[in-house]
Amino acid sequence: MMPRLPTLTMSRELLGWLREDPLWSQLDWRLRAALAWKAGWGSINARLSEAQTSSTLASPNPLSPLLILGPWRSGTTVMHELLTAATGWPTPLTWQCMDACAFRLAGAERARRSTVRIARPMDGLALGADSPQEDEFALLALGQPSAYRAFLMPHRIMEMLPMLDAEFWLQNPQWLRPWESFMRAVLAGSGYADNRLILKSPNHSFRVQAILRRFPQAKVVWMLRDPLDIFHSNRKMWRAMFAEHGLTATDPESLDAFLSQALLASADALLWAATNIGPDQFSVCAQEALRQQPGVEVSRVMQALGLADKLKPESLHRAIERTRVVKTEVYLGEIPASSRAAVNALREVQAIAVSACA
Repeated sequence: MMPRLPTLTMSRELLGWLREDPLWSQLDWRLRAALAWKAGWGSINARLSEAQTSSTLASPNPLSPLLILGPWRSGTTVMHELLTAATGWPTPLTWQCMDACAFRLAGAERARRSTVRIARPMDGLALGADSPQEDEFALLALGQPSAYRAFLMPHRIMEMLPMLDAEFWLQNPQWLRPWESFMRAVLAGSGYADNRLILKSPNHSFRVQAILRRFPQAKVVWMLRDPLDIFHSNRKMWRAMFAEHGLTATDPESLDAFLSQALLASADALLWAATNIGPDQFSVCAQEALRQQPGVEVSRVMQALGLADKLKPESLHRAIERTRVVKTEVYLGEIPASSRAAVNALREVQAIAVSACA
């Protein structure tokens, strides 16, 4: 029986990264052939998409994204849903992010044909093809550097450490062009006249300096959560993604070490944001507060960012009803000493960020 094929979209650039590893040659030949076929068509579709939409995307007006940042599993997904509804601004959708190479060719009818909604195992939140989605999956598919490459080869997770460093993104800006092209294609397909859109990716937390350098008018909402819960929840999430997409074995100790470094990097990024981004461009929101009073918190954040006049109360109310969490995670068990130090570091910086936004 042929091994299960990962469902993530591929490109030749991503395939090239997989082929660099010695374990690639040990995978089932049918799996390697299927991935090569996916990558070949993905790259062809990406080139066709660029050629078809190049004139539409050649806009002199800079983008003004609203970024929802914070560590993985800090509440960014719910805030993404609520802010998208509250503002009515465009945002990348699941069908676009999960098929970033070809979505410009497929058209919106593809999303309309799929009405299936799947509940996430960690919190019961229902997501569908037309749900706001994390544009990191588009960057991954297009072959750009992303920590999510480790979903495909879990044993290489420590190779992702440079992607937690702000300097990596500042010194390697090549990823900005395909990312901006993707965003402009999303905007063009939305029919929205402005250059504003909402983006959510915890990975952008590590890129925030590079993003603000490219788009100085960007606004940032940073999600806060108890760092110990963040660590435990990430263990669960990354292991689930390894099980779903992984081509190689998982090393639990390497995962813990990576997550510890991610918490420290998140602390560094949050400290920079809290001390360098202007008050009308930066706000924080605690996940627990968002869960208890979602309408109040979204309104407060929009007020802080100078967007109170954009609030659409009825749309926000419908989104609140749609995103009510039906499960609450409870975590037990010990974590490594290095992870406890990272937890404490992020906890201290979160307190600083709250004070800065008071």
